[in-house]
Amino acid sequence: MIPQHGSVEISRSRLAHNLRLVRSRVGNAAVCATIKANAYGHGVDLVADLLRAQGVQWACVYSLQEALDLARFCPLKLLVLSPLVLRQPSPQLLRQILEWGGAETRFTITDARTARCLSDSLAAADKPRHWPVHVQVDAGLTRMGAQPGEVAELVKLINGLPGLRLEGLFAHLSHGDVPGHETVERQLAVFHGAADPVKRAQPDVLLHLQNSGGALHVGDAGLDLVRIGIALYGLQPSTLEPIAGLRPIARVTAPVLAIHERPAGTGVGYGHTFVTTRASRMGVVPMGYADGYPRVLSNRCVAQVRGRDVPVVGRVSMDQIIVDLTDVQGAAAGDEVTVISWDADKENCLDRMADIAGTIGYELATHLGGRLKRMVVE
Repeated sequence: MIPQHGSVEISRSRLAHNLRLVRSRVGNAAVCATIKANAYGHGVDLVADLLRAQGVQWACVYSLQEALDLARFCPLKLLVLSPLVLRQPSPQLLRQILEWGGAETRFTITDARTARCLSDSLAAADKPRHWPVHVQVDAGLTRMGAQPGEVAELVKLINGLPGLRLEGLFAHLSHGDVPGHETVERQLAVFHGAADPVKRAQPDVLLHLQNSGGALHVGDAGLDLVRIGIALYGLQPSTLEPIAGLRPIARVTAPVLAIHERPAGTGVGYGHTFVTTRASRMGVVPMGYADGYPRVLSNRCVAQVRGRDVPVVGRVSMDQIIVDLTDVQGAAAGDEVTVISWDADKENCLDRMADIAGTIGYELATHLGGRLKRMVVE
């Protein structure tokens, strides 16, 4: 039986290559892998194991629910980037986290009330431990975080509350993907101005700030951790300022389900947005916008069959695309189609597809659908 779905191949060697590239740029800082949104669509269960095998010990996710979903199988220390917001003690929350195996989960704290409620929650839950927390600093992104001038008081409060242990301070760059941007040095200075006094008083506190662009463009910034997301997956923080050497780790393939031979003048797909101009062979491929192939790429991209580029023709539907196989000698049902290539020079690599679609590789990667079978390859 020809499969009715596509597959995502995740390359172990390409991920290892990207990690080596990052580590060569960031001095002694450890890598904290960003694996939110199902590891940017790549499959967090597979990616977490590959990261651990490469010596990565830290990872971050966006939400507490993501952390709880991962806690039972993820071998990494997990930092929840979205700040915890408590307005009253919630001992049941902590019991749930521990029941789900989330003892290695780290919370982000940005306000005093939440810190007090978390401390009270630990006391009410009767958990005799010091829960590690990180303080986020708003160094200029204007999104989340304590104001720099508030950090010292918040740290003092956390250090005095029973059950809490300050483990880290962090911020996020607004223009890390633009080398030499004026905001980068300014935001580094703001962060270090707030964090360095804490580091001098508590040398074990971990400082982390960079995203992929910041880490690879700035390099060693005197930090303990670097949070790396898109670069791990081999995609560009910005295709306007490409980073040499990154290798996409994902390739999406799907089989040719059927081939239709049609004369010139035949309309193809919904709305007949493509009409054959010659006798043609049209291949049906089970990969559509429900699987993350953008509808906006209708009649605008290519795939590969038997080593040749073939145009994607007609309107992308929910479950299928059509490829023009007329010029591929011997093409047959069951042939493998490379729908998304991990060759960064190909028109159908994620970054170039994103450029055509007017978006970014992050968005296309995170849209890779759950119907796709994910597997690790070398």
